[in-house]
Amino acid sequence: MRRTSLLFGLLLASLSLAQTGDEWSSPFSQPAATPAKPATSPATPAEPEPPKKTTPAPAATPSPPSATPSATPAPAPKPGSSRLSDDDAAMQPKADAKARVEDRMKAATGKADPKSDKDEGLPVVSKKESFLAGTEPHSPSTWITSLDTPGNARVTLGQVTIGTPYLPSARLGPKGLVRVGFLGEYLNQVDFPVRNAQNIRSGITFAASFQPFSWGEVYVGYAAAANTNNRTSPNLIQALGDLTLGVKASNEWVKGLHAGVDVRLLTFSGVGNQSIDRFAVGFRPTVLVAYDVRSLSPKVPVIANMGIGFTLDSTVNLVTQRLNASEEFALGINRYHRFNFGVSVEVPLPIVTPYLEYNLAAPLGVPSGLLTGPDGATVPVGAAMPQTLGLGLKVTAVKDLTVVTGVNLGLTRNVGLGVPATPPWNFFVGASFAIDPFQRGETKTVEIVRERKVEKKVEVAKARVEGTVLNAATKAPVAGAIVSVPGVLPAATDEKGRFTTLEIADAKTKVNVTRDGFKPGSQDVTLEAGKTAKVEIALEEEIKKGTFEVAATSKGKPVKATVTLRGESEAGVELTDGPKDLEVTAGTFSASVTAEGYLSQTREVQIPAGGRMPLAFELAPAPKKMLVIFKGDKIEILQQVHFATGKATILPDSFPLLQQVVDAIVRNNVKRVSVEGHTDNKGIKTANQTLSEDRARSVRDYLISQGVEAKRLEAVGYGDTKPIAPNLTARGRELNRRVEFIVLEK
Repeated sequence: MRRTSLLFGLLLASLSLAQTGDEWSSPFSQPAATPAKPATSPATPAEPEPPKKTTPAPAATPSPPSATPSATPAPAPKPGSSRLSDDDAAMQPKADAKARVEDRMKAATGKADPKSDKDEGLPVVSKKESFLAGTEPHSPSTWITSLDTPGNARVTLGQVTIGTPYLPSARLGPKGLVRVGFLGEYLNQVDFPVRNAQNIRSGITFAASFQPFSWGEVYVGYAAAANTNNRTSPNLIQALGDLTLGVKASNEWVKGLHAGVDVRLLTFSGVGNQSIDRFAVGFRPTVLVAYDVRSLSPKVPVIANMGIGFTLDSTVNLVTQRLNASEEFALGINRYHRFNFGVSVEVPLPIVTPYLEYNLAAPLGVPSGLLTGPDGATVPVGAAMPQTLGLGLKVTAVKDLTVVTGVNLGLTRNVGLGVPATPPWNFFVGASFAIDPFQRGETKTVEIVRERKVEKKVEVAKARVEGTVLNAATKAPVAGAIVSVPGVLPAATDEKGRFTTLEIADAKTKVNVTRDGFKPGSQDVTLEAGKTAKVEIALEEEIKKGTFEVAATSKGKPVKATVTLRGESEAGVELTDGPKDLEVTAGTFSASVTAEGYLSQTREVQIPAGGRMPLAFELAPAPKKMLVIFKGDKIEILQQVHFATGKATILPDSFPLLQQVVDAIVRNNVKRVSVEGHTDNKGIKTANQTLSEDRARSVRDYLISQGVEAKRLEAVGYGDTKPIAPNLTARGRELNRRVEFIVLEK
């Protein structure tokens, strides 16, 4: 017996808990439609009732609109849950996304339910339902969809991964979804795989897939099969515990064209035992391409898939005795690696998706291209290689659930030992279920217009406000912003940042806009009866900040110092007797510290939004006699920088001198310094030039290592072209071998 799949059982149990959630997400985001005015007769004018938000009710399919007029819209279905009573549905927990929207809608108007009880009995003139942008169901029902609805092409599991049953697809769905499913197979054939043999085979594959990214999928599959044949020993052979682990990466490179790679590890346990010494593995990389013809013409619902790859198979190591053709088929033993090729065509229609699938597995490395048949005769490898043609249907009428069924027709009739025989037919049926474990939720907006008799009175002409909400910095539209006006229900901006309010009776009003991640915005508007006022409101993004825990010490004791941070913004703090917090805008800064009687320091630091990081400086006391003097346009050193003879290596005795140079740069806030190297005239002129350049760069690199920003330092060498003393004496040559620091910008 092959090993059982405890891992797969635990995975299915954990995924089933995700179905208790209340909300789901969608890959098909549609812009929220602007409510249309209902047509009413002059005698009985209709007044629009403000849109209501409804929480999805637990039902397997959406409820049709009620024939009886009602002020309360039918609750939307809750995906993946069983039918509950009204009391149970009311107790369902709300997800964070929907709760935030409802709280903001209520806060904007100052009342929880603007509808009056007296409107409940009025006849319904029109009713319109729509999902808030970004909250549509991820696998909606296709029962009443149109031919060009994007959701008809549902992304679902095949045997172990997204695709048709036996061919993976480069098309992936929305990130964050988990898909679980199974695929069962059945075969009952006489004279197969040899004459006078009766073969009955049944098998099932359980699979689970998770898509952590929009471009990537990980999946696992567990297969079990039982085969009965009067030509095998024993007649009943069971294969349990074949495990498949795989990853897939794919991207839509151009509109409609998806391409990627699928890599899977195949594991096979030993026959009749589970010991590790009878364990075999396989490896199958596949290049995938898919093209959605609907990207060119939405009225042509065709999706083409192709896969090309190889299978490296070691199942031949599971057996030691010679097997006949019936036993090779029952155990799935392949003695050769294979080249794989497959194509499929899907036609996503409402309710069902018919598909056609072709697969080929060509054995590799067959000696002379000939196999031995069951009767001992030779068989060309091309005549025995497995080829199948699959025809089937994906039933997508039910939300989140996809049922697949079909038959695989074998196109190969010859049998060669070493390659499992291809059955004349193989019936299969399976199902796949999509789960959103993060419960991003559905939010449905229902607008009901009721007919009300109005007493004759002088009508007050009303006005509307329409406009666009933009990002103040980038001028990009802001979608999902809540626009509120006193006295009417708020509106939400669509994906282009546009909005239109309900009718307003006032001559002047104030438009308020809120959106997560932005500061609230508002604009006063003067209205003209019967007309629509146009506005454009820019929202400023909220500045994300972080906090540094700043400290300056010397030999472990606090030092009175000034710490300054410069970057996109500038901030500073005075330290006296211990650490202090400094809040700054998230980003990269040049941090510097100065203190009386201590050498200054600098370094580059970075803080993320919401982060909290220590920024500690250990200061060294300044020497009693400073060897560095700042003279405005020059940093003068009273001692030469010492190098190894004929080299650019700085000797350690010059490190304290260069630390004083750092102090001069930081303390005087020098923005740019040129480090210049010079030599005497001894030796080859070109060698002197190179040496001066290398020594200037070496000093620059040391200053950078001490925290000075690289953009503040330049390095240049002049060789022996700029002497400051005659090269006639040893003292003169010593003076000419020097490094100078020229201030370029303060």
